Amino acid sequence: MQSTTNGEHEIMPEAKPEVAHHEEPLNAVPEKEHPVQDGDISAKWLAEYTGPRRDITSQENSVVRNKIDKVLLPIIFYIYFTQQLDKSSLSFASVFGLTTDAHLQGQDYSWLSSIVYFAQLVFQPLSVYALVKFPVNLWICFCFFGWGASLCIMSAFTEFAGLAVWRFILGAFEASIAPSMLVIVAMWWTRREQPLRNNIWYSANGMATILGSLLTYGLGHATSKLYSYQLIFLICGLIAVVLSIPTMFILPRHPTSARWLTDDQKYVAIERIRFNNTGTQNQHFKWKQVIECFIDPKSWMWVVMIFCISLVSGGIGAFGPLILQGFGLSTFQTILYNMIPGGIGIVSNILSAILIQYTKRKSPVLLGAAAFPLAAAAALYAMPRGTQYKSQLLAVYFILQVFQCITAIIFSWAFANTAGHTKKTTTTGMLYLGLTVGNIVGPQLYKSNQAPYYKDGLSANLIVLCIMFGTIILQTFYLAFLNQRNVKRRRAAGKTGAHIDYSLESSVNWAKLRQRQMEAMIAEGHQEAYNAQAFMDLTDLQNEDFIYSL
Repeated sequence: MQSTTNGEHEIMPEAKPEVAHHEEPLNAVPEKEHPVQDGDISAKWLAEYTGPRRDITSQENSVVRNKIDKVLLPIIFYIYFTQQLDKSSLSFASVFGLTTDAHLQGQDYSWLSSIVYFAQLVFQPLSVYALVKFPVNLWICFCFFGWGASLCIMSAFTEFAGLAVWRFILGAFEASIAPSMLVIVAMWWTRREQPLRNNIWYSANGMATILGSLLTYGLGHATSKLYSYQLIFLICGLIAVVLSIPTMFILPRHPTSARWLTDDQKYVAIERIRFNNTGTQNQHFKWKQVIECFIDPKSWMWVVMIFCISLVSGGIGAFGPLILQGFGLSTFQTILYNMIPGGIGIVSNILSAILIQYTKRKSPVLLGAAAFPLAAAAALYAMPRGTQYKSQLLAVYFILQVFQCITAIIFSWAFANTAGHTKKTTTTGMLYLGLTVGNIVGPQLYKSNQAPYYKDGLSANLIVLCIMFGTIILQTFYLAFLNQRNVKRRRAAGKTGAHIDYSLESSVNWAKLRQRQMEAMIAEGHQEAYNAQAFMDLTDLQNEDFIYSL
């Protein structure tokens, strides 16, 4: 790979593979990694690695993956759980006199709900830049401590202005958290493994709803000199502050710096990610990758999808407890029934991820998941209110909650189909542009004077869910077109057109698939290293070896 005068790179012919005589010839790795000056961290580590370069086995893969799961998954789960707990504390406090005690009027509550997303919108460019330039673990812990401290300070205010200012600051610190989780998952797990891991940490949203409901019910009935909402804010904020300190020492920056992996296991961890063809991390901010991201049609289709589902989740998330109260429930029943959507969110996230792993397709699962909230929103819009309809209304409301798995699937789909570290972080910024705008608009469509029907909010849900449905179908066809184009590009570059995506396959099938790939190369008269450009920090559109996941 040569550097041109404009700072970009020309792809040199790939090195011939070292034919490893191994019990399971899975992945013919390049003889030697040739890192460029602004290349991937993994490429630099591999260039200095003195151990044997070999094909990793299914057994090695399983051992390292299990170790990663045991160490990293709990950490990213509780980080996201705490963030959701702190962000949702406003919703929990709404049924314990927040409006009265904090002297809120008119749309004040809606603006308190939305303002956190204004902050995330404003600070998203900084998040994109920080996730490239700074070690991801240190940036996460800085934000972790910041939003916890902000919520603690927010508990001191008893009027709209003070609450709004500190809710905005809380949102600024939270702007990077979900994008950081996506970066970590892409850095450590294969594309087959990513949906389940993404949906596991994202299901912390549901866990925060369940445990947060219990916690706030207890705090709401505690005897204290503070208002109930102040006590809720203070305790939730302190949890984040306390947890952020040890997290700084136990969350690794990169697979190559994990103290709990041996050098041999680090090699396996990196070679696993070679299958993805998306790289791990690069600390050089590349403006050409930013521009490519902005002009890439698929980036905007994911933005449209995430906006649509965020408009739904923003409104339901902020007004869910109030919608339940409109069904004729008491305060205690509202808190109790508000735990059920949390459970539905956890179950739908895990089941949808397992389905994706089994089918190796995200778009059909996404379409199936979208059908549930679409049908439920239509039913909820049409149904009358009143205690005599409580059972039917609750059933439909709970079906609507399946929407909670959709955001995580879109995240996984977008990140699995984006390469180049700056482009990946820019993609997360664009996704959060859509997410924040959707979450800002969503609560504003639920007007207090329309309770308990909230016709504007529910009709908007119907419209955007239909738009999302159509965009998913369009994106699927576009990705299939890109795959066909890359087959032609590979053949034009003198490579075999048949390129197998190991990242979506179970490791027990790698040996058989590698044999099939070798046979195809022999038939076409080619010999090439598998994904030799994986750590050159090329974008998905630059790399003809990239296979898009449908």
